[in-house]
Amino acid sequence: MDEGREVGQGLKLLLKAEPGDGMVSLTWTVTGVRQKAEDIPSRFVVLYGTEPGKYLKAVPVGDAASFRVRELKNNQIYYFRVQGLPGTDSGRRQRQALISEEQKVMPVPVEEMGSALERAFARKSPTLLDKIEPTPVDRTLKQFGYDFFRNSIANLPSVENLPVGSDYVIGPGDSLRIDVWGSLQARYDAPVDRNGEVTIPRVGAVKVWGLTYGQVREAIDKAFSRYYKGYELNVTLGSLRTIQVYVVGEVEVPGTYNVSSLATVINALAAAGGPSKNGSLRSIRISRGGKAVQEIDLYDMFLSGDRSRDIRLENGDTIFVPVIGPVVAVAGEVKRPGIYEIKGKSTLPGLLSMAGGITAAGDTGRIQVERIEGNSTRIVADYVTDGKSLETELAKVEVRDHDMVNVFPVREAMREVVTLAGNVARPGAYQFRKGMRVKDIIPDASVLMPESYLESAEITRLSPSDYRREVMTFNLREALKGNPTDNVELQEQDTIKIFSRDEMVERPRVSISGQVVNPGIYDYSLRMTVRDLVTAAGSPKRNAYLESAELTRVAVGGSSAKASRLEINLGKALAGDPAHNLVLEPEDALIVRGIENWLEATDRFVTLRGEVKFPGTYSIAKGERLSSVIERAGGYTEKAYLKGAKFKRKSVRDEQQKRMDEVISRTEQEILRKQGELAAVAASKEELDATRTALEGLLKSLTKLKESRAEGRVVIRLSQLDEFRKSPYDLELMGGDILEVPQVSSVVNVMGQVYNPTSFVHLPGEDVAHYLKDAGGPTRDGEEDDMYVISADGSVLSRQQSSFGINWSDSQRRWTFGGFMATALDPGDTLVVPQKLERIAWMREIKDITTILSQIALAAGVIIAL
Repeated sequence: MDEGREVGQGLKLLLKAEPGDGMVSLTWTVTGVRQKAEDIPSRFVVLYGTEPGKYLKAVPVGDAASFRVRELKNNQIYYFRVQGLPGTDSGRRQRQALISEEQKVMPVPVEEMGSALERAFARKSPTLLDKIEPTPVDRTLKQFGYDFFRNSIANLPSVENLPVGSDYVIGPGDSLRIDVWGSLQARYDAPVDRNGEVTIPRVGAVKVWGLTYGQVREAIDKAFSRYYKGYELNVTLGSLRTIQVYVVGEVEVPGTYNVSSLATVINALAAAGGPSKNGSLRSIRISRGGKAVQEIDLYDMFLSGDRSRDIRLENGDTIFVPVIGPVVAVAGEVKRPGIYEIKGKSTLPGLLSMAGGITAAGDTGRIQVERIEGNSTRIVADYVTDGKSLETELAKVEVRDHDMVNVFPVREAMREVVTLAGNVARPGAYQFRKGMRVKDIIPDASVLMPESYLESAEITRLSPSDYRREVMTFNLREALKGNPTDNVELQEQDTIKIFSRDEMVERPRVSISGQVVNPGIYDYSLRMTVRDLVTAAGSPKRNAYLESAELTRVAVGGSSAKASRLEINLGKALAGDPAHNLVLEPEDALIVRGIENWLEATDRFVTLRGEVKFPGTYSIAKGERLSSVIERAGGYTEKAYLKGAKFKRKSVRDEQQKRMDEVISRTEQEILRKQGELAAVAASKEELDATRTALEGLLKSLTKLKESRAEGRVVIRLSQLDEFRKSPYDLELMGGDILEVPQVSSVVNVMGQVYNPTSFVHLPGEDVAHYLKDAGGPTRDGEEDDMYVISADGSVLSRQQSSFGINWSDSQRRWTFGGFMATALDPGDTLVVPQKLERIAWMREIKDITTILSQIALAAGVIIAL
């Protein structure tokens, strides 16, 4: 369990997550110094998602301290956090929220989870120096024995095929099969009629009712012998009769049942679905002819396999399941935790035996019983043993109805142990022996990994008096020599940590930059030369200037450092000339220059698309401008719409995408935080619903933006080449630039909170008011004061810019009058009417989020009318 972030009053929110089959169980607790009761969170929100730090779901859980997240995908990693929301004070001031550390969990199918034993052996055993959170006793228990009948109904037909014993009593409804051979060859299927007789041709009626299966052959053989000689016969049972029994009391489906004459009490109970969980398993009574003939305790069969009292039923028998008797629960470290029904006087050792006994991980020194005393009070009784057998010490301890017996686990931390950690071949726990020293754990250097730091190692130990953590250091090199000062005597729970040289010593480095294949920082080695460094970096690139390279060297003297620069001929250095292939010193930096006017392969090409005479990819020279490439492409076609031109640059796209990702992540967290705070800040149900709807809409827009990528668009204004060459928009080209010149558009788009968001045919001279009217005007949720126009060239004109009725038009190069509504729209322009969010005071904060999302959308070339 990880500690949560500490806030305001020193509180921490600790979260524990346990995986299950398609689910994750979360439990949390608030710890720390509690100075004010109102600072303790009163409501919690579970946040989770499939990426670290990005939570797509927020589930309010009220004041609960646990929650199960279901319907998750198995073998998919999920990330969880719990946010605690404190109440507001009398002035409705929102207090600071608590949030736990993020937990990473992967649900797995049941078959992959392993048994409790397998999971116990899979856990690493900590020491007292490790952070150990107490494991509470699992109180999710099931009533013992009732699962037996879960699938029994499906197995009932198999009773018909059971072999019949010699003591089976023949009665009406049974069928006998008689095979005869010898002087007479015959087969007879003879049903037993209501008189208890079977009729055999030429032999007549034979009385068989009341005879056992072992006696019936003798009776039939005697009847045959009166008429035949020299034969043999065999008698088997065909179909068996059914009997009617009554199953009543606390069973799942009480009623009358027709069962096989071979059926026993358990068969009949299974047919009725078994006892309900309010029914007894230990006092099931069977009545026959109005008299009790048997009482069955199913625990005899469940616990020891004894079915001796499971008698065969007869026609008209009644099975009665009374209400469950006294029950006792056993939880914790027993082999079969559960809720057990007790019968008569029961002792604590007998109950533990019923639960399979205490596991090897159970603490037999203290067993706790929670009890309801006098139907009025809950009490706790601890039974402490002194190491003798439980049967002897606890034999007189009786358990009562509704007792809860807790068997606690032994302390999780290992004892009599020291731990070796760090840069060693076999880290882990070692047996502690009194008087042992460091050299007993590390006898020689073979125990260490290469590059171990021998000048200093660390021992972390617990002070025997108050278990306070202490740290001490020693010289490992001297300890290996047996120096008693450094060959420290160890104590139980000590952890010895061996450091690597990289952790303790600054490794000398040299660097190379510029026109080499792999520029970077490299480890320095003794007598390393310029050529060695260039070789480590791959080799010089084709555009490397070999006539001159710069070597920067730092000399440290006293309290200052002085840098000096050396010019070397890199070509001669690579040839081995000692005058230029200098021996390097730590922290030297080599700069390999590039030749003049060189362009990398990725910087040599730009793309022209659309309405130019020869669209395609063109190579460029360093310093070449856009007008030059347009001229090489034959200029514009007659259909070119210059105002709608779109110029995109790779470096701008990368920067926009980086900013988009940062803002989207930050905005998503802000929306989720506001969703968690929603119930606390809303003054009414209407406000709550309106705010929730607004936030859900923002999340949907955010999802759409996640799927979009930045365009890298740069707003330019094309014109005819003679004029364009003189304009500031004739940019110097970079590799990867793309210019798209569309055809003249014939439509104007109206989007957002209007009655008919769609595209309209462009009419020359028509203004914003005209197209807004054609779209039905703004809806009641439309924010007219924040309307804006996205021009075909990518620039934006908002109503706020035209608030004084005067506006400068870049495209027309003149002032326009009449305000925003009188602004004439050009082909390809888009009018956007955003959503109004000012009606609720708290939702003004959401307005800031919508503004940010709109800006992200414009960078991505996506229009979202927020």
